[in-house]
Amino acid sequence: MLTNLLDGWFKMNVGEGAFYAAFGFIFVFLGITVLILLFTVLGKIMDTVNKKRAKKAEDSIPVISTEPSFEAQEAGLAPETIAVISAALAAYYDSENTKCDFVVKRIRKI
Repeated sequence: MLTNLLDGWFKMNVGEGAFYAAFGFIFVFLGITVLILLFTVLGKIMDTVNKKRAKKAEDSIPVISTEPSFEAQEAGLAPETIAVISAALAAYYDSENTKCDFVVKRIRKI
């Protein structure tokens, strides 16, 4: 019974097996090459996108005015206090990586 089961395997020609092996090797090699090229192109695209985003982030740095507003002068706040509060807010938003063009308009004591 076992000899009848294995009869089909031994009838294959060696040349035909070599052809299938070579075809398989070439197919796998070309597939890996296509994947390498695809990921290389995607990496270059992502580099250009990240450079554009970084340039936009540099261009949109918030401008902080240290000039005390009328309300801050009225509340008796020193210009140094306003600058410290503005710098703290700028540092907080910078650490959050959010785009925020804020301007301190009013500072009130609570």
